[in-house]
Amino acid sequence: MIQGEHIYLRPIEDGDTDRIVAWRNQERVRNNFIYQKPFTREGHQNWMRTKVAAGEVVQFIICEKDTGRPVGSVYFRDIDRENQKAEYGIFIGEADAAGKGIGTETARLAVAYARDELKLHKLMLRVFADNVGAVKSYENAGFVKEAYLKDEIRQNGRYRDLLLMAVRFEGDGSASDSRMPEETKKTVSFVIPCYRSRDTIGGVVGEIRGAMEKLADVYDYEVILVNDCSPDDTFAKIRELCRSDRRITGVNLAKNFGQHAALMAGFHQAKGDILVCLDDDGQTPANEVGKLLNAVEEGADVAYARYEHKHHNAFRNFGSRINDWMLCFMLHKPKNLFISSYFAARRFVLDEMLRYENAFPYVIGLVLRTTKNIVNVTVEHRDRKAGVSGYTFGKLLALWFNGFTAFSEKPLRIATLTGVGCAGIGFLYGLYTVIKKLVVPNVPIGFSALMSAIMFIGGVLMLMLGLIGEYIGRMYICMNSAPQFVIREIVGGTEGGEKNGKQE
Repeated sequence: MIQGEHIYLRPIEDGDTDRIVAWRNQERVRNNFIYQKPFTREGHQNWMRTKVAAGEVVQFIICEKDTGRPVGSVYFRDIDRENQKAEYGIFIGEADAAGKGIGTETARLAVAYARDELKLHKLMLRVFADNVGAVKSYENAGFVKEAYLKDEIRQNGRYRDLLLMAVRFEGDGSASDSRMPEETKKTVSFVIPCYRSRDTIGGVVGEIRGAMEKLADVYDYEVILVNDCSPDDTFAKIRELCRSDRRITGVNLAKNFGQHAALMAGFHQAKGDILVCLDDDGQTPANEVGKLLNAVEEGADVAYARYEHKHHNAFRNFGSRINDWMLCFMLHKPKNLFISSYFAARRFVLDEMLRYENAFPYVIGLVLRTTKNIVNVTVEHRDRKAGVSGYTFGKLLALWFNGFTAFSEKPLRIATLTGVGCAGIGFLYGLYTVIKKLVVPNVPIGFSALMSAIMFIGGVLMLMLGLIGEYIGRMYICMNSAPQFVIREIVGGTEGGEKNGKQE
């Protein structure tokens, strides 16, 4: 037996077969195994007969020290005596034992056993990257990340990423350090549209830098700052930030194209595996980006930040409610999904958004038409660091109008139904007038009622014609290849130089 502080490991016996089969077939356990097929008694007996008995596998049952209760299993498989290496595996079968540190203590005991008794030089394992608790346990036992395998395994209709981890023992028995190679890390691209943010953008970038330093073992990152022709010297501040950090790229637009066009300009510069968008005013907490990244790693295509307490003014909150209603009605957004300007998305979502080339981009619509695998993550919402929002009532109205005319045909259908309704009302009113004249011959014909009907129907017709004209006008502008944005210059970035250019 191998004695620990709270547990001990005893060699597996034939009588443990039924226990192992029951543990392995639990959904909680099975979901964290690469081998997904149901575990059978015959299969485990064959494992014991051909692997354990042959010395290719050394397996123990994990027991609680105080009660002696079996709670899981740990094993070394594919033991290569010649090259002195093996693969490590563990599962906690009893749900009430999970989260008590048993996995960490077991891993530490196993590492010591592999080094001292099996005389191995390397112990390796494969673990799903979204199994955060297990990864932490292995790290506590001395395992380090060696490689990140993106979309390696497909389970239940979605791809999952794998981490390869290992612990190596030098000649003196100490564990060697092997950090994850830079080329195997995922890159996070932060895209921030900037407008009147001279006094705030430096703090936002500094917060991103601090947050990503804590995740440096897994992620590299880049920051793309898009100046939407801000009237202050925001771009001078961006240029200064680019000089101080080669991870930062500054994009200067030739004129003000709006927030969503600025985002699209940043998307075209993004090279990362994961996209993160946030605001330039410090209200969106960059230091909580790990929550969004975890949600994406756990399988979501897009993770939107949800705020328990919003720090916008009453006008902005009212506008947000109207926008949410519009998204639900026009773009089929789920009612329980909160949409915000702070979100993380997988690369394929970004690539799909880049396919949109028309002059009226609306990022939320592009996301909603790409995937339904969208989740919310609760984060803090802060007060604005400086200045006031650049969104006036007119700009918000234009944004809403752009959203439902660019990505929905429902306004045209509403126009059709309204026309049918008005025609029906007119027919019924005409029928009522005829009947009334027949029943009461002396009834006077009302000039006011006639003018009211004409004005009502005429107003509805003009409204519908204007709506149709809006669609036709947008088609005309798109046919003329109007650009989403025009870039005056790009500074900084990994190339370290400056370049001028135009992109549509």
